[in-house]
Amino acid sequence: MSQPSPLGVCVLPPPRPNASRTVSYPDYIHEILGHAGVAYTSLAFDDLASALPQLTVLLTVGEASLPADLASALQAWVGGGGQWISVGGVCGQVDLLGVTPEPSSYLSFGGGGSSTLGEGYLQPTAASRLTEQVTMPLHFFNGIPVRVDDATVLASVLDAHQRAGSRPALTVKSVGQGRSTLIAVDIPGTVVRIQQGIGVTRDGVSAPDGTAPVGDNVLKSGDGSVLDWIFDRQPVPGVPGLNAFLQPIADLWRELLLRAIYEAAEVAGTALPVLWFYPRNLPALAHLSHDTDGNEIPLGERLLEVVNEAGIHSTWCVIVPGYPPELMDRIKASGHEFAMHYDSMSDDCPWSHELFHAQWVQLVAMFGGEPVSNKNHYLRWEGDVELFHWCVEHGIQLDQTKGASKTGEAGYNFGTCHVYFPVEFGGEVIDVLEMATPTQDLEIFAPTALLYPLVEAVLKSNGILHLLFHPAHIAKSGVAEAIFEAVRVTHAAGMEWWTAAQINAWERARRRATWTWSADGILLHNQAELPFATVLQLGEHPTMAVNGATQTAVSVRRWGFDFSAVVLPADLSSGADPT
Repeated sequence: MSQPSPLGVCVLPPPRPNASRTVSYPDYIHEILGHAGVAYTSLAFDDLASALPQLTVLLTVGEASLPADLASALQAWVGGGGQWISVGGVCGQVDLLGVTPEPSSYLSFGGGGSSTLGEGYLQPTAASRLTEQVTMPLHFFNGIPVRVDDATVLASVLDAHQRAGSRPALTVKSVGQGRSTLIAVDIPGTVVRIQQGIGVTRDGVSAPDGTAPVGDNVLKSGDGSVLDWIFDRQPVPGVPGLNAFLQPIADLWRELLLRAIYEAAEVAGTALPVLWFYPRNLPALAHLSHDTDGNEIPLGERLLEVVNEAGIHSTWCVIVPGYPPELMDRIKASGHEFAMHYDSMSDDCPWSHELFHAQWVQLVAMFGGEPVSNKNHYLRWEGDVELFHWCVEHGIQLDQTKGASKTGEAGYNFGTCHVYFPVEFGGEVIDVLEMATPTQDLEIFAPTALLYPLVEAVLKSNGILHLLFHPAHIAKSGVAEAIFEAVRVTHAAGMEWWTAAQINAWERARRRATWTWSADGILLHNQAELPFATVLQLGEHPTMAVNGATQTAVSVRRWGFDFSAVVLPADLSSGADPT
């Protein structure tokens, strides 16, 4: 008989319209956990009290008043050994959490509801596995301000200017046999705001050191970035004067949440399973894209020689009118992917849905099929999520347009090295993956020295290293060598190079998998091709029973915790390995 996950996740009811919210995009918690491969049970608020006896860990998101029966049940459950993690809410449970909500300094018209944290930074203040990966203050947006009564503070709040105050960002309190953890910061809203940025209707503000003049009278994705030039960039080792976004800040917030979950599960003795990001227990992936600006035949031929010599497959973002058929055929025959390179930068190429469609039609005819992915020329961007909808309408399933168009914004200026689904203002998920472009041609856009901290960050966050190299620069000194060096470094780290189409196919297949438990162990129900999928289980286990088969497990360290891992057979599904 199957049973639900002992980890329950409940998004609390939202406040009334025009009331302040301690958490924005609360349902995005499901996107975060879905991408992480976490096995959990989604709970409706009305079912929470009755579900508690089947749970060992509860994650709630948001702030709401709990009915008396639910409050009593929650108190008894925690006291009896339950592990409660609350994101952005106290829910009236001052005694359980050991904190008291902080009221507004002045009660104004329209100010009803909870007080909020606004913009700030998390600063660890005590040794904890929840924050040991945090090496710099973490930028956040929104949350619930509280004062500490008898909880233990693990991290404090710095304001938007990184000035210290008395507010805690992360607390824990033991209650009876259980424990309550408060993450005061709005994690889902912070992740969304950093990953997607804000709508682009005018130039952003240029970096004060002159390295990122985004105020160039051209609208592009970087104009919507919300990260800080001073606090969120770090010096590139070995390159005096160059700072870059070397830490994927949104990913670090994702990891803090996962660490809170797995610490709670470990304390509760719950061996939660995880569907790992990649097959064959890979630590991370790498991806190489090319924008064919200019479509110069000799340079296209030279870049094809280089990537073929490197032994990898790459994604060619083709700008209209593209290369001649003979070269296009050679690129395709070598196993590379053709993608769209929407041009709204050249003369007579305005930003418009009509032009997007016209160029897509030309490229479909050229490719002999519809492209899976797109990257906009010059990373052009206007508006909020309109481009995502154009992609969905045209069958494009992955976009690469969020990223760095100036050297000083290189790195994770959108805070992530993972693929993700974006959302509407109302919270609805848009069915196109985004994979940001953190840098362009090494040795031209930035020195090859930038490669090493980017790879380090990707391995730390188990993400995807995306490098963009234009054919236009391949004949210049050091550029081909930079590609070879990137391949060498990543292969040494155990990473594989996948095309955007392969990344898209694998991620979407993972999202369709579901979990159940039975007397025979873990059951992973895959509805799409997942050959060589890797299943992790919290804790050290010599063997693991997955889908009725017992396999020898190996120990791995993920998110600061020990897991056991097995790689499932290729015939888990009827398809072939996407690589």
